[in-house]
Amino acid sequence: MPDPSTTRLAMYKSKSDGSELVSYTQDIGQNLDKIDAAVGFQSCTSSTRPSSPYSGKPIFESDTSYRTYFSNGTSPASASWVEIPNSSATFSQNLKIASGKQVNVNASGSSATFAALNSAAGTDLISGRVSGDTQDRFLVDTDGTLNWGSGSATPDTNLYRSAANTLKTDDALVTVGNVTVGGDLKLVNGTLVYRPKVFGGAVTLANSTTETVLASFTIPAGDAVVGACYRIEMWGQAGCTGTPTITFRGRIGGVSGTSLSPNTFTFASGVTSKRWRSSLLVTCTATGASGTWASSIVSQSSIPTSGSSTTTDCTVLADGTAGAVRDTTTSNDLVITGLWSAASASNTLTMDGYIAERVA
Repeated sequence: MPDPSTTRLAMYKSKSDGSELVSYTQDIGQNLDKIDAAVGFQSCTSSTRPSSPYSGKPIFESDTSYRTYFSNGTSPASASWVEIPNSSATFSQNLKIASGKQVNVNASGSSATFAALNSAAGTDLISGRVSGDTQDRFLVDTDGTLNWGSGSATPDTNLYRSAANTLKTDDALVTVGNVTVGGDLKLVNGTLVYRPKVFGGAVTLANSTTETVLASFTIPAGDAVVGACYRIEMWGQAGCTGTPTITFRGRIGGVSGTSLSPNTFTFASGVTSKRWRSSLLVTCTATGASGTWASSIVSQSSIPTSGSSTTTDCTVLADGTAGAVRDTTTSNDLVITGLWSAASASNTLTMDGYIAERVA
């Protein structure tokens, strides 16, 4: 009997003891044909794959746009084929990547699982379509812009970073549920923006004739536009001796800034623990270094005024300023101050709390 055939190509081997004559057809010709067929990838179709492949046998299929496979040597042979991705055919298997590794296109330098480096911002990065679509239903650009469409026309809805710390869409945004952020959302000149509120309290002005800040709100540089409106509302209690006056005054730029609106009460003598409240509204009427502001202050009090015959008077005072000048390109503290006309330990005003915000 001849020696066992080779393990991979099953080439014929004559007896090693020399007792068998060499046959060109069997020992040389057929073996050379097997070697020739095994060199590189063997051509076949998806239905004529080799039935007895050796482990590592490579093939390509002429009827599937040249999908490529190799056999992993397992049995049955029909289940041993492992697909190899190539640029000619559509890869039809899942592609696994180990945890901590990445698909890196064009050496992006990113540490993300999937990373790509394109030559220009706005280049298409990821797209999604439903079978039959002629356009993308979802498209991600390399600059981070998200785009959505119907699948039959160019995407028409987007969401993108328009500036530092700013997310923007050029289209409509509708929510069925609540929108929650770390503060308040307000509609300002047609734009949904974050406008924080400031809360404060427990400021006491007593035995002093120094104008003192009772409540404040910082207007950031460049925040004011024509029509922007800011509000401070504060409340508290007061008592006095004699018939002193207390002046509530709005200022922009802090306690030494531009005067906006004053209110003055002249109290009756010897009152204690009476309630009061004061509200300041300020609107920007022009922006820039010579920005202008219009204001109004309204104050209410249950403190009897000098000469009144009752201890339950409720006085409402309103005054305002138009054309006050203050630079809008710099940060400004909008404040309400308090000022006693006479110093006395009995002349005591306590601001219990306030709220301040941009309202438009």
